[in-house]
Amino acid sequence: MRLFFNWIFGIILIVGLFSSCSSEPISSEITQVKYGTSFGECIGYCKHDLLLKPSIAIYNFSSWNATLIPETYTETINDTTWDSVTSNLNIQDFFELPEIIGCPDCADGGAEWIEIELSNGNIHKVTFEYNNEPTLLKNTVVVLRDLMNRHNVN
Repeated sequence: MRLFFNWIFGIILIVGLFSSCSSEPISSEITQVKYGTSFGECIGYCKHDLLLKPSIAIYNFSSWNATLIPETYTETINDTTWDSVTSNLNIQDFFELPEIIGCPDCADGGAEWIEIELSNGNIHKVTFEYNNEPTLLKNTVVVLRDLMNRHNVN
């Protein structure tokens, strides 16, 4: 009888271990990060976008209307810059954030967003109120804002 209970306990333990692994963590590396800001009620270069890859940064500044010609700047970045953006990002936690947080650009308060693409093809974008980033993204957003200010166009 004791052997029977040990056998049942073993089965329950094995089933419990397998069921606790049902939500697999995201195990992939970041291949690119996009960041941007926009203001809906704006004249001038109201949309600022940044595309970062491990060795390159591409800055785009555009307007809501066709009177201003979009401006683009490209620069080479080093590993330190790439790491300063990606090292503070917890990929699993980022992918669990909702796509929209708060009320981005309500009452022309502006919007900010971050989009991450992983080597496995997964992409997730989070948009939030300008200057009101989620705590999880605070360190990353500070670095991205500094990068964006290198070529700030108004």
